[in-house]
Amino acid sequence: MKLLLICLDGVRADIALPEFVAADPHFAKPDHGADPRFRAVNDKGEPAVGPHDPPLDRTLPLEEAPKNLAPTLARLARGDEHSGGHITPMWMTPPTDSAPGWSSILTGSTHEECNVWWNEFVGHDLARRPDILSRVYFANPAARTLAAATWEAFCAPHGLGPLLQHRFDQQRTGQHQTFHPDLKDGLDRADDDVAHWATWKLLHEGPDAAVVYFEGVDGAGHAHGADSQQYRDAIRHVDELTRHLVKAVAERHEQLGEDWLVAVTTDHGHKPEGGHGEDEVEVRRSFLITHRIGAPLPDVLTSRDVLHSEQVMWDLLDAMGVRQGSYDAEGVGVLRDIEQVGPTRNLAFEW
Repeated sequence: MKLLLICLDGVRADIALPEFVAADPHFAKPDHGADPRFRAVNDKGEPAVGPHDPPLDRTLPLEEAPKNLAPTLARLARGDEHSGGHITPMWMTPPTDSAPGWSSILTGSTHEECNVWWNEFVGHDLARRPDILSRVYFANPAARTLAAATWEAFCAPHGLGPLLQHRFDQQRTGQHQTFHPDLKDGLDRADDDVAHWATWKLLHEGPDAAVVYFEGVDGAGHAHGADSQQYRDAIRHVDELTRHLVKAVAERHEQLGEDWLVAVTTDHGHKPEGGHGEDEVEVRRSFLITHRIGAPLPDVLTSRDVLHSEQVMWDLLDAMGVRQGSYDAEGVGVLRDIEQVGPTRNLAFEW
């Protein structure tokens, strides 16, 4: 089974997929608590809720939610008589910023395990937490992988992180291909460039596993807020880009008989006024959509009522049949003598 994992940054599930959120009670409230350091604060910088209060919830009622913003995502989640589709609620663990969120999703790690807490990746331990594409390659060195993203931290050689290991040796042989667009014309154009490159590669070369990342929705959320028309337009845009990617792998299934698993997820939502990082319900709420072209989904992808972000990679690898080796060299790869406690949120350290 081949994998296409589509990463949509900053998508509010209750805005993009309101019918699914309303239909599943596991989308209603987080299934695990948040570190008090990452609670929402008011204008004075004080906690907006008390230590025993539920997190803030500004979810749009179903009757107020916009309709048909993401028809591709909805079709993937529903499935049909030929292809299995499913959506599983997922609750992100604060801090709900992109670096900790995507690090957790793509490496199967908690924040403590990969030591990624902010977008600066200060002191990260990603070298010891191989990403999903690297694990596919390690399980079978004949595998071909692909990564395309607007955010430098995913795969650009000059970026932070990286979230996806560069594996330059495999890049030289063509087994691992990466793409990072020019950002000078804005995120929407950059997302278009990522989609065009990845669609061509998927259609004509059919890698064994691919990760494609779009940033436009997150950019619109920061600039205009989740209550804005610009945010809704950005969701429509990435939904259409997602359709092009899915069409490419569906063509390979139809013409070549390849078995494709499509997965779509997000790292956080957005506040009505824009922004994220704390523990509000609409910010923590995420999802994993899985869709198998032309066949039912494996049970591992439909058996959970709710997901945590660090479970996504392992479930997808399990569904693909990717098995990791066993290592019995005691102490190899173990980080010692450093207690990884994360940030203090002490403003004295802000410059």
